[in-house]
Amino acid sequence: MIQFQETGQDSLVKTFARTEGERAALTYPFEFKRNHFLALLQGTVVGRISANLSASDPKRGYFGFFDVNCGSDVLNRECAKGLLASAELWLSSQGADHVVGPVNYSTLFEYRLRLDEGNDPEASPVFSWEPPRRKGFIAWLQGSGYELLEEYHSRAFRDPRLVLPFSQRRYDEALASGFKTRPIEFSGAESPDLRALFRINSSSFQESFLSEPFDFRAYTTLNIPKHSSLLSEFSFFILNPRGQEVGYFFTFPDQGYLVCKTIAVLPEYQKAGLASFGIHHAISLANEKGINRVVSALIRRGAPSESLLSKAESLMIWEHRYGVFSKKLL
Repeated sequence: MIQFQETGQDSLVKTFARTEGERAALTYPFEFKRNHFLALLQGTVVGRISANLSASDPKRGYFGFFDVNCGSDVLNRECAKGLLASAELWLSSQGADHVVGPVNYSTLFEYRLRLDEGNDPEASPVFSWEPPRRKGFIAWLQGSGYELLEEYHSRAFRDPRLVLPFSQRRYDEALASGFKTRPIEFSGAESPDLRALFRINSSSFQESFLSEPFDFRAYTTLNIPKHSSLLSEFSFFILNPRGQEVGYFFTFPDQGYLVCKTIAVLPEYQKAGLASFGIHHAISLANEKGINRVVSALIRRGAPSESLLSKAESLMIWEHRYGVFSKKLL
């Protein structure tokens, strides 16, 4: 019989956490309420889940760090159902009336679940930065009453140079207005570029779906380390005519693709065509280096950024789909 139990602080570090990055997040002194549960079968850990309240909406709860590995489909289904029920019961006791997941505490960390089984005409790669595809998880969630809340996608395009004529006008207009780019550089936890990234992120995404507040320490100690290894010559700030950072593109090469992972522009500049300006610059850089495929990564369906490569749909090679799920709590 599978047993479910809350974890103490020692278990978080020794048993619950799987990586150094997870240990750092699990032990970070966040202000929101949270709890963690383990599933044990004959004394062996076979599953885990976290539950926490949203820092911006006390009626919203999250489940995350959700893993199940019991060795059989029947036991896996039982384990998943029990873990989800444990998280839901605790969240209800804390006043939440609905739960969203998988979200590892907040969207600052890993969230979403791969939905598709692959609809690409040629084999598509698996990337370390994208949510994983986990066999059985969608069925377990649906079996426990969860419904798809939001959908996201990553799309790959061949020969993105063909997009350049469509963005040329915006690019030329921005240059004529005095906008320019410069590379992002990290030179320590207190570097000016980290401060600029934090400032732009805090402002650009504060109204985004499932946005949660975060401080500079959490941003630099928990979020930046997992991305710093991907920083490359293809990542850059957008500067206004006064030389101030007003946006950035976090783009990098991966398995022969240029991955456009994060595009952020300050709200007061979001109608200035700077996203098209940045896309044009990024694709031009890739073209110079001989990279002829691009991925628009982790785009929320219906978001404004979805339209940036809309004119290149005929060039699409493959699409990966992801989702977050939700359930009302009684």
